[in-house]
Amino acid sequence: MIDMRLREVYRYLGYRKITPTPEIDARIQQCIVRMQAAATPRAISRRFPVRTEAPDRVEIAGLTICSRDLYRNLSGCDDAYMLAATIGIGIDLLIKRGEVASMTDSIIYQAAGAEMIESYADSEVAKLRAQEAERGYQLRPRYSPGYGDLPLALQTDFARILDMQKWCGITLTDALLMVPSKSITAFIGCTRQPKTSPDAAYLAAEVNPLKLEANASVPNTSTARSTHDCRQCTKTDCLYRDC
Repeated sequence: MIDMRLREVYRYLGYRKITPTPEIDARIQQCIVRMQAAATPRAISRRFPVRTEAPDRVEIAGLTICSRDLYRNLSGCDDAYMLAATIGIGIDLLIKRGEVASMTDSIIYQAAGAEMIESYADSEVAKLRAQEAERGYQLRPRYSPGYGDLPLALQTDFARILDMQKWCGITLTDALLMVPSKSITAFIGCTRQPKTSPDAAYLAAEVNPLKLEANASVPNTSTARSTHDCRQCTKTDCLYRDC
């Protein structure tokens, strides 16, 4: 069973300053029970030496990646993990069935599925963190293709290097979306540098994945380089939301 934070499910559903009615809460609990039965979590990770060169060059697993945000996240790291995780196709099937039988259930499955994969990925990272502590290393927060200026096209490299289809059953669409949809890929740096802040605060301050153009209302991840940062963003379904 995957531990899930109910408050995060509420947040994904839009309950930020109010609580759901008892009827909706009971519906949520019923959906979560079905999801726990349908989930088939699987993950694969591999650790590689990493080399960073200012301002935007990262070399890992035979890849040369140009990304200022990934450079800032992995700077000072000796190694980094490449991780892929999924909670399985069963959740997608529940979502599809809900679209036919009950849109309310489908929406709940979507929201709870987002929390379920985040929670499962966190549990896998916790295992890696314990292993690295024995080596005297700490882990940086996971950082995924599509965040900031890190290209989504790296999904194809994750698929090849980790053999995601074999080990996790994850495939990619032509648009580079993962199937099952509730899946995650990420880089996770290993460093001997002491941790100075929580993961979300670190990423908001140091990596700033949702930079905003001045006077703009939506993120522009390809060109934004303003003084605005993700603390000003209204996006709710984000790893860095606690900042």
